[in-house]
Amino acid sequence: MESKFKINSIKVMSTWCHNLEKNTDCTICRTNLNINSIYAQDKGIDSKVVSGMCGHSYHYECIEPWIKSNPHCPICSIKWCYK
Repeated sequence: MESKFKINSIKVMSTWCHNLEKNTDCTICRTNLNINSIYAQDKGIDSKVVSGMCGHSYHYECIEPWIKSNPHCPICSIKWCYK
């Protein structure tokens, strides 16, 4: 059976955002977690968002150096563990 319609071209646009439990901004780089961190923007890469067991979220490239020198959440001071 032949279709009555023929699609010659299509333009698709999509958006996304993280559904975060507690905070919507990375308190380390002070950038919204739904956009790339300032470090990722400088390097031209995409940020990854990670959350701790406490529910606070950060850009991975921001929290990783932080926990190497201070293994606690910057917001609530609970020992940092990835979810």
